[in-house]
Amino acid sequence: MKKILLLMIFAVAIVAASAVAASAQTPVVFAKGASSKTMTITVGPKDMKTYSISVREGQVINFTASGDIAISKTNEFPVIGLNLANGVENVDQWQDGEGYLSVLAGQTKKYVVSINNSDRKRARTFTIKVSVTDDKADYVGGESTDQ
Repeated sequence: MKKILLLMIFAVAIVAASAVAASAQTPVVFAKGASSKTMTITVGPKDMKTYSISVREGQVINFTASGDIAISKTNEFPVIGLNLANGVENVDQWQDGEGYLSVLAGQTKKYVVSINNSDRKRARTFTIKVSVTDDKADYVGGESTDQ
């Protein structure tokens, strides 16, 4: 009985540690006075990197990926995906497409963006440009989106 209890505690500890590791986010920090940043990142096969960025209500966040994001032999869609992890429907507006994610912030908060590599066999290295502006015209999705 003690062995089963210890095994259960060990299993719960592993699951908790995995959840903490999975939720680790790299903050996007701009140089003083800058409103954009370009980063070169590598995402392993079937892996994901997560970034966070803090903005004010009404600001626009644009993530643009370029480089090795193309369609692979096993996928009919781009292997690199950008996703807003914590958008709130009817508050935030966001639009994603091939190589981009655009967010019109409906509230002041830290937004979390995941960048996924769906390629099963190889890591992908590419460039991500992140920009934040106060100009709502920079929002790629227009006035409304289907989420």
